[in-house]
Amino acid sequence: MIVAIVAIILIIMIGITSKQRENITFIEKWIGNIITPVQNVISRGVNGIKQGIGSIADMANLKVENENLKKEVESLQQEVLRLNMTRSELEELKALKYALNYIEDDNKYDIISAGIIGKGPGNWFNIFTVNAGEKQGVKKDSIIFDSNGLVGKVYEVGGNWSKVISIIDNNSSVSFQIMRDSNLQGIVTGSITNEITGYLFDPLADIIVGDKIVTSGLGTYPEGIIIGEIIEVDKSSDHLLKTIKVEPAVNFKRITKVVIMEPVQLY
Repeated sequence: MIVAIVAIILIIMIGITSKQRENITFIEKWIGNIITPVQNVISRGVNGIKQGIGSIADMANLKVENENLKKEVESLQQEVLRLNMTRSELEELKALKYALNYIEDDNKYDIISAGIIGKGPGNWFNIFTVNAGEKQGVKKDSIIFDSNGLVGKVYEVGGNWSKVISIIDNNSSVSFQIMRDSNLQGIVTGSITNEITGYLFDPLADIIVGDKIVTSGLGTYPEGIIIGEIIEVDKSSDHLLKTIKVEPAVNFKRITKVVIMEPVQLY
């Protein structure tokens, strides 16, 4: 009986609510007032979840984009570095080409280009190693210079390496002449402080600060390779020889590539 009564009531309510009406019943209003706030809360929650999921997805996409941008920047930086190194190497090779102007055309020399692979302690390149040796045709006493001037000579040779003693080393000495007057000659030597000092054979030689000196052709080195510039002249009457101090043409704090020259005939 109870089930039948409930069924009849539900049928009547369905019939009432299924018709198009201008006004709704009190029950419908009461149910709507209860359900609407709940729907608003649920709707806001769903929208918030959607926005949160969207933000997480955007953050993930931004992270991926940032990683890709970082990789692209690193790649570009490496490319710039590579291009700079290539340009620097080209400039060095051009400079070494100009350095060959020291060699006279009527003399036959074997020319080898080499890079620095090691050096002694300290900031100066007074003793260093190059990546060319017997296999490349290097011999003991081969002459070393770069685009600026005379560097030194080889004192020890291996299969594919050689050790060089530079003109600033205290065990090195070079015969020189004044560029503007080849009759004015002398000897310069290195020192433990990596300074180049020397003297002229003629104590009355007319030399001044600013005079450039080149190899004289006496001894190991051929004539005409620039050594440096006189920066100090000792005119003291106590000295039997006129002494000088020389600023080397080569920057002995930075050498990367050199030319190795082995003359067919030593002077």
